[in-house]
Amino acid sequence: MAKLSELVEKIDNEAKSGNRKKALLMLDKLLEKVPENKSLLARKAKYGKEYEFEKRITALQEKYGSA
Repeated sequence: MAKLSELVEKIDNEAKSGNRKKALLMLDKLLEKVPENKSLLARKAKYGKEYEFEKRITALQEKYGSA
């Protein structure tokens, strides 16, 4: 199994590339194996908030057209 730091790096790279939904799914799977990890929980909250903003922006662009 890969090191925790390597897995976290992969998750961060997914989020940076704009695929926050996949990053959140990966975090959920990792949290099953390492529950109550404060660093992972903080990342999940951060990426969850970013994903919600991304969904809102997309919905507004669809409704009003993109700029």
